[in-house]
Amino acid sequence: MAQRLLVLPGEIVKKSNALLRARWSPASIWEPRLVALLASKVRADDQDFHVYEIHVSELLGGKYGGSDSKTVEAAVDSAMSRVLTLRDEKGWTKYHVFSRCRYRASDGVLELGFHPDLRPHYLALQEKFGQYNLTEFMLLPSVYSQRMFELLKSWHDKPEFKISLADLFLTLDVPPTLQRYPDFRRYVLEKAHKDITTKTGLRFDWEPIKKGRSVSVIRFTFGARSRQTATSKQKTTSSQNNALVKKALACFQSSGASCTPKKSKQCDICLRLVKKPGLN
Repeated sequence: MAQRLLVLPGEIVKKSNALLRARWSPASIWEPRLVALLASKVRADDQDFHVYEIHVSELLGGKYGGSDSKTVEAAVDSAMSRVLTLRDEKGWTKYHVFSRCRYRASDGVLELGFHPDLRPHYLALQEKFGQYNLTEFMLLPSVYSQRMFELLKSWHDKPEFKISLADLFLTLDVPPTLQRYPDFRRYVLEKAHKDITTKTGLRFDWEPIKKGRSVSVIRFTFGARSRQTATSKQKTTSSQNNALVKKALACFQSSGASCTPKKSKQCDICLRLVKKPGLN
């Protein structure tokens, strides 16, 4: 039986490249945030998965009450009903994300564990893995920017990578209504690029590649100089974001959510992290 642990979330989320590139269809930003929170609790020396305890305030970014229980339950229901699809040259493998989840209403705690079949994608990773800062990920305001961020992190050690438009649609779970390239560029690519480059330390560029008159492939580039600059900026940005989030949550909790927002980065982070943004 898996051991139950209450562990503070770490600053780093680490998972296999295959899992970072996996296809799944989260219904809102809360499912990816919940997965990232749980992943941040997995330690480098863990030999097996545990059932971790996550206070719902870790997910919601502040005090918990009112209709928040419905938000959390909907996120858990959605995550447990979704299937992760990992593809390779030999075919595909499908997984469920969590083995189980129990909610303790008395203290607002989720008891949550990854499905045991996902062990190779989280435990004892020595190669072919990516990692990112949890705080930065929690600030991303849309499912598309979350999924794009993880996809890019799986290739960030390369100067560039190409992906067909069809595969990118599948990876990001883009609906038919947004698969017309001008719409996809405006509402997905450009929006995700802005979100990622303004809220995280990751820097990248992208360009369309045409086959005939139609765009068929997207090339993402990092570049040696961009990677060096990004590494330096990411350390600075991550440190600043961590400090601001801690200050924002401390302010939120001490004021009892009755404060008047000001024009500052701290208040902006509080509003984005604590208040519930739209699904995309």
